[in-house]
Amino acid sequence: MGVITAIEAQKKRSKRRSIFVDGEFVAGVHEDVAAALNLSVGQSFDRDRLLELIRAENVRKAYDRALRLISYRDRSESEVRRRLLASDFSEEVVDEVVRKLAGVGLLNDERFSEQWVQSRTLSRPMGRARLAWELRSKGVDPETVEQALRDFGEDTEYALAVSAAQKKLGRMDRTDPSLREKLASFLGRRGFDWDVIRKVLDELCPEEKTEG
Repeated sequence: MGVITAIEAQKKRSKRRSIFVDGEFVAGVHEDVAAALNLSVGQSFDRDRLLELIRAENVRKAYDRALRLISYRDRSESEVRRRLLASDFSEEVVDEVVRKLAGVGLLNDERFSEQWVQSRTLSRPMGRARLAWELRSKGVDPETVEQALRDFGEDTEYALAVSAAQKKLGRMDRTDPSLREKLASFLGRRGFDWDVIRKVLDELCPEEKTEG
């Protein structure tokens, strides 16, 4: 058995505490973990048991944090992992939490990617390239991205581009001589294929033909 001889605030991370047993540093923990375990100077602890309790409390805290994150919206595994690491949880703790969430079906990159494509298609029409970029930026692997976009063909992209362009045109000056250029730039930023963009421009704002 050992005795907790000091619980000190860390200089560079004020919300973390350094735990010392018999004058030796044994662990660094968030202040909330120290409070949840009611740790105090003078308590007797078996060193291994203390580390076990700290780890279990860290896992519980990280799991609760992850549940709050995915309660707002579905997230990719990489997003959850990054957020937990940024919240100062160790890689070991984060790995365990991610495994637990995936094991009960709360983290699933295939489902996340398909829902992301569906949501973006309905709320903010964009092209295949932009959707793929967004998913990759969220840490989804290329194979899963391709699977989520398996039904996103040229016809789908064209229909979405027309929808986006029509909404944009409703807020533009149709007499503007640079209308086509501005609309093309808008659709390009939305990630639509340039062949699709040309078809949309020819349909919605064809170039005026001059008589020779």
